[in-house]
Amino acid sequence: MPAYRDKRTGCWRYRKWVTLPDGTRDRLTGTPATDTKKAAEHAEALHVLRVTSPGLVQTTVASAKVERKEVPTVKEFAARFMKEYLPRQKPSARDEKNAILDGKLLPFFGHLYLDELDQTHVNAFIAGQRSVAPKTLNNRLAVLSTLLRYAGPGGAKLIPECNLALFVKGMSSEIIAVPAADVAKLLVAATDDRYRVAVLLATEAGLRVGEIRGLQWGDLADGRLTVRRAVDQRNNVGSPKHDKRRVVRTSPALAAALDGVKRRGLWVVSTLDGGLLSYWAALEAVHGVYDRAGVTIPVSDTGVTMPWHSLRHTFGTEMAKRVPLPVLQRLMGHEKIETTMRYVQVNGAQMDDAIELVFGVSGQQVGNSLRKPVKLAEIVGDPIGT
Repeated sequence: MPAYRDKRTGCWRYRKWVTLPDGTRDRLTGTPATDTKKAAEHAEALHVLRVTSPGLVQTTVASAKVERKEVPTVKEFAARFMKEYLPRQKPSARDEKNAILDGKLLPFFGHLYLDELDQTHVNAFIAGQRSVAPKTLNNRLAVLSTLLRYAGPGGAKLIPECNLALFVKGMSSEIIAVPAADVAKLLVAATDDRYRVAVLLATEAGLRVGEIRGLQWGDLADGRLTVRRAVDQRNNVGSPKHDKRRVVRTSPALAAALDGVKRRGLWVVSTLDGGLLSYWAALEAVHGVYDRAGVTIPVSDTGVTMPWHSLRHTFGTEMAKRVPLPVLQRLMGHEKIETTMRYVQVNGAQMDDAIELVFGVSGQQVGNSLRKPVKLAEIVGDPIGT
């Protein structure tokens, strides 16, 4: 059978019966590295040659390796990349990159030499990831991009500068926030003082769950909290995401809840004996709070529930209505203002009020939907060094 498109995946494949040197017949199948009909036909021809004339193929491959020995394959260089580059990463980031390399990138690109990997290979990889969310796919491509940059002029100097398109456009994940009325229900249902504090840390201070678990009593002073660290799912303690340390003033509700919680040890939201609260214990606890409150956990556009992160989205969405974006960016520890922009929702009334506020409209009063901007220092305090 000639090269054909697989009806399930849409990718080009080949399938062919051949007679082996010992007289037996065997069916050869496979998928080419590049998703084209021509590549499938070429891969089929090489497969046939490999099983019918193994000596010839081994000689050819050996010669090729002698000629190209100065440039490693992606798989060979990945071992160096993991050893030299990844140790710079936080443990959670290193583990994630290792998983992407071993599980997704090396099975597809591993056999290619660094200097022969081109856009057709990348496009074929993207084509085979049609069922993957754009954000997940871009995370995988970002690891490949980092590896190739490290192999280039700024690192190992094995290949020229990488100019491949290693990004796919797609809809951003939907911002899902817990409504304020539901947050009130959660606070009532959080009968354990620790988890009432945790809900308020997310909704009125904008902390991520890892930052909530990493908050220590020593981080609280003078009506402010300092986000100095975060704890990942494996209980590794490190710096906050993007190394964005920040100072946030505590709201009256959060301050009262902090005063009411028992100090059991180093951590603010701890285990009952004062130890570090695991990610899974925190997740189980917040599920219980949602259940008791009768509040449905928000679901992302990819079908994932985000009980803690949705509470942080509540903070971002509410703050975006009233404070300048640079202030909100600092409060949430975002690296890029584009991330902060996702929390902004603008309606027609706000647009009308903007014109009235700046230029005035005869015979009409300025609306209330735009308020006086809040000064940066009033909310985040003085910046702290890294």
